[in-house]
Amino acid sequence: MNRVAPKALGVVAVAVLVMNISLGVAVHGARYSAYYDCTPGRTTALVVTNASDLPSETAYVLRAYDPDGTLLLETTGALEEYESTVLFLNDLMAEPDELSWGLVQVESSLLLQMAAWIGERDSWVAIINTARSALSTEGLGIARQWYSINYASTGQRSTAITLINPNDEPADGMLYVYDANGAALDESRFTIEPKRLIYFLPEANYEASDDLWGLIDVQSTLPILLVGEYFDESTALLDVELIDTPYYLRSEDAGGAP
Repeated sequence: MNRVAPKALGVVAVAVLVMNISLGVAVHGARYSAYYDCTPGRTTALVVTNASDLPSETAYVLRAYDPDGTLLLETTGALEEYESTVLFLNDLMAEPDELSWGLVQVESSLLLQMAAWIGERDSWVAIINTARSALSTEGLGIARQWYSINYASTGQRSTAITLINPNDEPADGMLYVYDANGAALDESRFTIEPKRLIYFLPEANYEASDDLWGLIDVQSTLPILLVGEYFDESTALLDVELIDTPYYLRSEDAGGAP
């Protein structure tokens, strides 16, 4: 089952979504955050483009972290104006293994465009385009941010959910799971330390059925990445979806923290 089974066996918390973990590495400048997967049988190529007419010998700094927030890879590179480069993370890491997945960040003072190409075996399965966040909540007094994603754990389809904290401080929140009939299945409080993540596999907690699909709703005190990996009945990877923009914001005046 490639990476779904070892994750579900406890690489990170599944049933109880609480983590208290050491601090990650602080960075400066604009950040571009995405999801990568270099576990056995998977590959990730990161495409970084200078979307400006400003060449630079130090156009970017790339850092990749494992699920525990440990820095696995750090590299820099040059880019001419409007030039693109492809970075194969599997080749850049010393020894990629079952923990080589999670958060990848690119720091730059330039205007960049970034895409993560994720493959399984000999084919590319998913392409995740990301850019510098267009939404800044700094100074707005935002208490809660809501993210949502569709999931399915029906036997014919399964979904793995990952919450990633790309910030330099802990993110607190709540995760809610609803089935196809709108019944609430789970309501779990979590804390994710910087650069770390939480992994959640619905079918590890509930028996797969025709009704085990619907909505996963997440509240967070800080911007996070919500990742969904979709598999078919043979556990082949079908797609990877990255949600990095909240659909709803609530100010401190409208309510307290989750």
